Amino acid sequence: MAAQETFAQQIDRSIAMLASYIIPAGFLPVASGTNCEFSAMDYGYPTHYVELQGGVRLAYIDVYTGESEPKGTIIFLHGLGSYLQSWKRNIPSLSKEYRCIAIDLPGYGKSSKQHEITLDFYVVVVKKLADALELTNVVLCGHSLGGQVAVLAGLRYPKLITNLILLSSAGLEYYTELERMIIKPFAHLPIPFFKYASPAGIFLSYAANFYSMPEEALFMVRDRVLWAHASGYDLYCRAVMQSFLAMGYSPVAPRLSAVKQPTLIIYGANDNFIPNWFMHGGSVRSVAKESAEKIPNAEYKIFDKCGHFVPFEKPKETNEAIRAFLG
Repeated sequence: MAAQETFAQQIDRSIAMLASYIIPAGFLPVASGTNCEFSAMDYGYPTHYVELQGGVRLAYIDVYTGESEPKGTIIFLHGLGSYLQSWKRNIPSLSKEYRCIAIDLPGYGKSSKQHEITLDFYVVVVKKLADALELTNVVLCGHSLGGQVAVLAGLRYPKLITNLILLSSAGLEYYTELERMIIKPFAHLPIPFFKYASPAGIFLSYAANFYSMPEEALFMVRDRVLWAHASGYDLYCRAVMQSFLAMGYSPVAPRLSAVKQPTLIIYGANDNFIPNWFMHGGSVRSVAKESAEKIPNAEYKIFDKCGHFVPFEKPKETNEAIRAFLG
């Protein structure tokens, strides 16, 4: 069996990709006159908006391309710092069978941004969206932060949410109270680096999410570079900081045994973020296995040669796994 690539080797490979991709792609500098506003992004599908209680203007896409009735409805929840375009390699395929609704969580993308972010707030937003669209029997599919939100929503609204699909989900890893106390003072440190990141730094932060970053992911780097010139950029950075802190304040690992929905858990074997290498190390396989054992009706898969961004790096495998799981 081939030796697992070390973190140093992944960094070396990412730097090589920086040299081969970023400069030819023309990310530096942003051309004069470029519309950098969040609202200017092209999602490839019509952007819909719904006004929710509490001043939330939620942006989403709603896609179904099948010829008969859809098998069900899937709501997609993106990860930390991301947006609904993170599902770009999943929705075109899955929408042939399922109604696919991908949202920009408040604070992100084209959604309103002037909110106090907690995971409980996101859970309520999911429920309000379902009510506004008159949805029942919803499948929640979440990546990273979105997975943690999905678990909490499933716990609160078991009659609405029928299945959970957790891709590289945050929150499943168990932290002791001491570990959480140690992490909290450092939680603000990444934010200045995030806010003032250079285009090269932005690229490397994205590359760290992959085992081998596909060229198709470069649009996310470009969008992120442009956002730094958008009028809502400070509010977006604030939302990322608050989301990051909220993840630590809303642990779900101790509550997994109460999850009632059939659950699919998928991680990449080369995830650089889960488990937390600083706190406990260990393998992502152990996180997936132990989580699936705690949830009464769960299964898990590990994709080899895959990093944290499972749905984008392994779209075909992810889409096939979702189809098989939902039946």
